Formats: sequence, C-alpha cells, structure tokens
Amino acid sequence: IKYGMTKDVDYVAASFIQNAEGVREIRRYMKECAEEIGMDSNYPLPLLISKIESASALKNFDSILEESDGIMVARGDLGVEIPIHLVTNAQKEIIAACNAAGKPVIVATQMLESMAKNPRPTRAEVSDVSNAVFDGADAVMTSGETAKGKYPVETVIMMNEIIQGAEKFAVARPHLVNPNYGGGVFFKSSDTGSAMSSIAKAAVTAATKRNAAAILVLSSEKCKLPRFVSANRPNVPIIVFVPSAKMARQLILFRGIHPVVGKLNGISTHKRPAMAINYAKDMGFFEEGDDVVVVGIEAEENIEDFGMMKVTKVPISL
Repeated sequence: IKYGMTKDVDYVAASFIQNAEGVREIRRYMKECAEEIGMDSNYPLPLLISKIESASALKNFDSILEESDGIMVARGDLGVEIPIHLVTNAQKEIIAACNAAGKPVIVATQMLESMAKNPRPTRAEVSDVSNAVFDGADAVMTSGETAKGKYPVETVIMMNEIIQGAEKFAVARPHLVNPNYGGGVFFKSSDTGSAMSSIAKAAVTAATKRNAAAILVLSSEKCKLPRFVSANRPNVPIIVFVPSAKMARQLILFRGIHPVVGKLNGISTHKRPAMAINYAKDMGFFEEGDDVVVVGIEAEENIEDFGMMKVTKVPISL
C-alpha cells in the first residue's frame, strides 16, 4: 500500500475483507503512510475498494459497505468460500445494496474467461456480462483474459460491445430489465436528504423529462455531486468538469461519468455553464439544438454553498 501511494495510485482493492474494522484499519494505515511520505494533507487518499470473497464478508456486508468507497464482487474465491450455486444470488444482493448506497460496484472473475485462449467468448459469458450490466454494476472487470491471455485487445473490444448492447437494450426495453436500472429507483443512502443529493435527483429527473442529451456537472475538488448524479442512474452521459487529474481518475469508475480536466479552472462562476456547454459540444457529446442539463455547487463567502441547475438548449452558432 505504501509503495502504491508513492506512485499516486487512485484505488486500493483490499482482498478478503472480513468486517468493517478491517476497512477502517487499512484506511488508518493509508493516513499514516501519507504522513510518512510527506503527502499534502489536502491531497486525496486512494479510494478503498473492499473485495467481497468470503462468507464472513457477506455476513458483515452492510457495515463493510458503509466504511468502503466501493465494492468488488470477487466471484472466484467467493465461489470457493460459499456454495457455488449461491454466488449469483450474492452478486445480485451486493449490487442492489451498492446501488442503494450510491457507491460503485465492480463485478469480477471469469467474465470472458474463454477468451484467454479463444478469439470469441461463449454465449454464457456474453449473458453473464449483460446481466451484470442489467443488475446495475458500475464496472465489469477482466482478469486472466487480459493479464496473460492470447487475445487481450479482442477481449476489451468484446467486453465494450457487450456493455453497449446491454445498455441500449435496457433503455429501449426497461420493463424487461432490473427496475432499478436507469434511475428507476433513486438511491437511498443517508445523504439523500442533503442539498447536493436533491440537486442530483432533480437533474436526472429533468434530463429524463426533457430527453436531454447529457448532464453537465461543474465540480470542485471535494464535491460529491458527480457521484450523486451517477448514483441516480441517468441514461445519458454525465460530463463532469473537474479541477484535477486525480479527481478525474477516481471518478472514472462511477457509472456514466466522463471527466474533463481543468477546462473551467479560473473561470468566473457566471461564465462556467456556457463555457462547459461549448467544451462538451466541441468534444462531440451533443449537437446544436440538443437539450442539456447543467448542475453545480458554488461557494459563496459568508453563506452556505448553494446549488445551481439549468435546463437549456445548446445554442446554434451564427
């Protein structure tokens, strides 16, 4: 962990977490390491992903989730620790709990295992990846297929094609997919009463009602707004303007988020929405005449930070 922090890793994935105290212990150690290697106290620590791969972790899952920044469903060892026919049940329960808490969840192990030796996956593997998307996973992960397989590039291309196909189907036929998919049920964490959560929910609702092409989030260094928007599962890209590459790398795991680094640094508050729309249009996220939703949290002296939401059309250039 300490070596990784000297190389500025963005995530630490902890194996065989048994309980919440194990998560807290690792987080305390990361803080100690940050002090020892002289990291700036304001610099973000790596986010902590707890790998769920034992019966004990399942038993203590709720408290582990509360302490973690994200969860990995590590199906390999989990299939050894519990009866293998129960792994799928556990996967669905874990994903649903993470969706409800607004925290990212990764499904891993043997997703396209046969592509370690073959240029095409089995139909069962394709179904496995698709169903992980339908369940609400933020990310699906390859392992041996890309680490030591014969067809690593083909594996990534195939994985991407399956994900895109599943997402398009979920939008077109939502009644055949998990009702939580695509903002069907807004997440229910303890943060849902906050102003930031309310703005995120309003933005996703507005984007759905207006059939918007994208949601633009104007974010500061420690702002949770992008994560809250992602947690509400919109069916459009979430373009997040962030001040640092570190924040961008840590946000990329969250479903639907496309970070844009540094474009709005130093820009005055009232100019930021229009400039964000122009930058996103130039990057090809939408076209002139499309509806977009812009949200942000702005800091003001002597008063509490306030939220902003704007629903507008992309202006047509003259």
